[in-house]
Amino acid sequence: MSRHSVPQKKTDDIAFPVRVILHGLMGGTSSALGADRDPHAWMSQKIGPGEMALYSWHTPFCPGGVALYARSLADAAAFLAVFPEYRVADGTETAIYTSPFVTQGRRNRRP
Repeated sequence: MSRHSVPQKKTDDIAFPVRVILHGLMGGTSSALGADRDPHAWMSQKIGPGEMALYSWHTPFCPGGVALYARSLADAAAFLAVFPEYRVADGTETAIYTSPFVTQGRRNRRP
């Protein structure tokens, strides 16, 4: 019987209290931000190693997105302030989202 360790993404998905789904960047992180603006380096240096994580994220609402994991809302907000190129992926804005309260997505609703 072989034993496999649990992927870190699965462990982080359960452990981190804050997860923000973001749209991915066109052309990838390096192309969109430049070599001198590495989100992983920023997280490690400014927030601390192991305090945040960034993983690829794919759903029908957000293909090619990323998931930002953080231990606090303040840390997640700080990340988004430094990297405004990442936009929050609100799946309720899509036409495929439905709920008893929102039909045909929010984009068809008037404010």
